[in-house]
Amino acid sequence: MSLRTIKLPGWLSGRAGRPARLALGLGGSTAFLLLFLRNADWDEIGRAFSDVSAWWIAPALVVYFVGIAARAWRWHWLLLHIQDIAWWRLFPIVAIGFGVNNVLPLRAGEFVRAHVLYQRHGISRLSGLSSIFMTRVYDGLMLTVFLVLGVAASLVGLWGMTDAGAELTAAMAFLVFGISGAFLLFGAIARRPQRAESLIGGLLRRLPGQSEREWSWLGPMITGMAAQANRRQVAGALAASLVAWALEALMYWMVGQAFHLGLPVAVYLLVAAAANLLITAPSTAGGVGPFEWATKATLLIWLPTLGAAGSATAESAAVAYAAVLHALVIIPISITGLVCLWIFQVQLRGRSAALE
Repeated sequence: MSLRTIKLPGWLSGRAGRPARLALGLGGSTAFLLLFLRNADWDEIGRAFSDVSAWWIAPALVVYFVGIAARAWRWHWLLLHIQDIAWWRLFPIVAIGFGVNNVLPLRAGEFVRAHVLYQRHGISRLSGLSSIFMTRVYDGLMLTVFLVLGVAASLVGLWGMTDAGAELTAAMAFLVFGISGAFLLFGAIARRPQRAESLIGGLLRRLPGQSEREWSWLGPMITGMAAQANRRQVAGALAASLVAWALEALMYWMVGQAFHLGLPVAVYLLVAAAANLLITAPSTAGGVGPFEWATKATLLIWLPTLGAAGSATAESAAVAYAAVLHALVIIPISITGLVCLWIFQVQLRGRSAALE
């Protein structure tokens, strides 16, 4: 089998982009890791690790991988208007995207995922990239639902929870309006693609020096989000998103059980929302640093009053939980994705190539 190559933009790979890329990724991770480990008591953290019920970990990983399969099923629905691809054929491509994202910063895995989709199934890279962007919109919707449920539980004192705080409440309000607006916008674009292409192209040509430029990429990009015009595809993608994120939250709860945190389900919904929304900013590889800090900060709202945490302090239990949880989230899927990348014989190089 011949070697297949994807050439990433220079700012994602190659010698010219390495210093800036490394500085951005390491700087962001270091800053958040310092916040995460501030006031850490290593003896107490060791005690938290010693209390872990390890038999929860393997089932938690199984649940997580079933959730990845649900994400592949969701992508099936979002690509159905272009090509009917079974979820199990999309699963290794989804894993590749996760693997590269966890190794390189700036969401490089999304470009690789679109390229592999093109190689394996002939779908335009631009349309594939647009459909991947839509999966992120559905992720945002599910995380917003988690925020709403978690904040509502805290406001009514469910399971003894106290107020979630101004930050999570404000994030909930912002996302409710932002995600609703995004769904309306992309639905309008999908229902009238030619009108949308003409309107967006006209707006782009008003930019300085762009009046004569042809915006040929608009058509394939709009094609990639056209699932929003089909109720059946939207319903399928929503159902798959709900399954995927419910399983991820269940996995978070199972790891919490391993650490004897004794927290209600609503707290894990908020942990999933806070940690994953923070790592949406694509500066660090795998979200290392921001994920741990957000997980710890969210747990410590309730862990001192509601949790058991075994024999460790709340702070140490939160640090140990966040570290193990993120390791379980990124290491197994990264290994799986990079193995799939090797099987598909895709090599990353440092020069940009035209998207199709």
